[in-house]
Amino acid sequence: MKDIYQFAIDFEQENQKFYRECAANAGDGRLAKVFNRLADEEKKHEEIIRNLAESGEIDKVESDIVSDARETFQELSSDFDTDEGVMPRDQLSIYKKALSLEEKSHNYYSEKAKETDNEKIKETFNRLAVEEKKHQNIMHNLVTMVERPKTWLEDAEWYHHQDY
Repeated sequence: MKDIYQFAIDFEQENQKFYRECAANAGDGRLAKVFNRLADEEKKHEEIIRNLAESGEIDKVESDIVSDARETFQELSSDFDTDEGVMPRDQLSIYKKALSLEEKSHNYYSEKAKETDNEKIKETFNRLAVEEKKHQNIMHNLVTMVERPKTWLEDAEWYHHQDY
């Protein structure tokens, strides 16, 4: 059975690869930027976990990805044709898969934080769960932007997307 660290590292590597592929197939440089940033975040999480496993040290986890994604999505929304929709729907299943991956990541870190008595693991995994929740919210916004552009435009301030 894989240990808690190796499982998390594998998960982060899988997510990195997925987001790099999404970026390569995005078709829009702004969306590619969001996906590459998500991949960078997953790489950072991998490094945090490796450091924790090897040295027991806790690295800074928090990021400002939400504000970056919000700006990019608002740029994209300026191109919206509200009568016809906005974003190509052909990538929707990929965005939903990303949302699912982020939900799994969040749940994994939350569960493992509850299961451990090691305070460093608990603290790091709780902080990683918060970061994965940010990613989950970004992907939720992207899915909403594709599925219901008018709703997304009405909620352009991202009231449903909190900074943590």
